[in-house]
Amino acid sequence: MAQNWLSDKLPYHRPEWLGSSDNIQPGTPVQPPQYRTLQSSDSPATSYDLGTTAESWKYFWHPVATVKEFRGHTHSGKGPMSTVLLGQRIVVAEMGGQIQAFDDKCPHRGASLGMGWIEGDNLRCRYHGWCFDSKGKCVDIPSLGEGDPIPARAKLQGYDCQVKYDLIWVRLKPGADTSIPHFPAWDDPEMTCIPGEPYLWPCSSGRRVANFIDVTHFAFGHQGTLGGPPHTRFKPYPITQLEGRLEFNVDTFLAFNPGDATYGPPSGPESVMLGPGAYHLIMPFTVVLFFKWSETRSTQIFMHPTPIDAENCRSYWFTCHTNDASPDQEHLALQSIVLTQDLPLVASHVPRSIGGPHEEISVPADKPEIIWRKWMRELARAADKGPETLSACLQEKAEY
Repeated sequence: MAQNWLSDKLPYHRPEWLGSSDNIQPGTPVQPPQYRTLQSSDSPATSYDLGTTAESWKYFWHPVATVKEFRGHTHSGKGPMSTVLLGQRIVVAEMGGQIQAFDDKCPHRGASLGMGWIEGDNLRCRYHGWCFDSKGKCVDIPSLGEGDPIPARAKLQGYDCQVKYDLIWVRLKPGADTSIPHFPAWDDPEMTCIPGEPYLWPCSSGRRVANFIDVTHFAFGHQGTLGGPPHTRFKPYPITQLEGRLEFNVDTFLAFNPGDATYGPPSGPESVMLGPGAYHLIMPFTVVLFFKWSETRSTQIFMHPTPIDAENCRSYWFTCHTNDASPDQEHLALQSIVLTQDLPLVASHVPRSIGGPHEEISVPADKPEIIWRKWMRELARAADKGPETLSACLQEKAEY
């Protein structure tokens, strides 16, 4: 039986702080690097990025597992599987022909339902055998006497759950006008989509997004792959805010990489990314990157770092390219190299989540992140007032 990704030994485990940088897993052509060993923290942080709380981000959809790892988690292929989202333990199981998400706590004595099993279309708790249907209602309590009624309160807290892009998405709070982010390449018959292995990093979701959209570190953090001195200055492209996302272009990438160190698919003299590349940052934590190798060859990268808690995230991602004869490993290898270079830098951030606006120094070249941080704070304040205010804030338009 496969185990949950949060621990090598337990079917469920709260993600915890990490030890030294010696625990870095080197990248390979097909697997991104991640930390191997988790160590407990006496005082895990509860402040999310920019001083927000988990409550703000519960209104949004987050992937919690790939369908492939869910199917492989138990012999039945239907779960249950425990995981953690925004500091809250949830359980995912296929019941009634659909994948469902519930609070990972039996209402009887609070035991994890992830240790139970699927019985027909129901989920049975391993501790005392209480059984729940696909709507979370308790339908059997073995210890009850014959004819005794099942308590009305014996039901599970359920959450919105959908499968899209072969990922299982969960939303902990309904009410706001939020949807699963759009990924154009997925339904494009002219594109080949390659799923990357999800990776767990010791940083907040905000830190991962900030690193992903930060082009000013290319010349140094990715010297020889995505850039290099003296190409350290960047054209101040405009940023458009609309329909829950930010859109902006950047003139960077391999086009500025000097000499023979240029790397990337497709192989050959055309292995140079053509600027500008386009970013779509779908609030709060999804990034879709568009760039070209030639007029007929292009790539899209999708990345969403799910907030496990305030200081740990698990990134789900795809690299997609125009249909051609290039092997998947070639595209995955480029991403592996980039992630291997990024991991020690991102993991070194203090604090692990983004602090207040006066705790760090920004310069004009940081414009995309500055605008993203501004909208993040506005969304958090709107969420405090309720889902309708949050929905209105998501629809605000602006040009920067």
